[in-house]
Amino acid sequence: MNTKKKWSLVVISSIVVVLLVTSYLVFFSDYMKGWSSPSKEQQYYTGTIVDIKEQNSKVDGDLVLNSILLDNGEYLNVTKNSRFYLTSDEYYKPEAKFSEMRVEAEFKDVKVGDKIESWTRQANNHLFEIYELTIK
Repeated sequence: MNTKKKWSLVVISSIVVVLLVTSYLVFFSDYMKGWSSPSKEQQYYTGTIVDIKEQNSKVDGDLVLNSILLDNGEYLNVTKNSRFYLTSDEYYKPEAKFSEMRVEAEFKDVKVGDKIESWTRQANNHLFEIYELTIK
């Protein structure tokens, strides 16, 4: 092989390698996607539900099923990961060492006018989702 062919082979090979690395970073790397899993930090909200809206929209690839508006103006987003609880006195016994009990619920149990406590977490670059919501 002559020198020109070797040089062009090196240049073409280098360009191909740069394109492959760039493609990996853009399409497959968690570093470029932003969030590989939800944040471990959580934010606490309390309030009364004033509105519930069905969304069925995506934010950076995560599906938002519903949004809940609280009386303090905060919006809470319901996703497939959201969990719901209902405070219950039904099983409470005075001799028990715990002071409050809650039972698992479903989204259909959440109603406008309910007083709630909620923990949210950041699911991706632009979405905070309800992690746990307890109806008081």
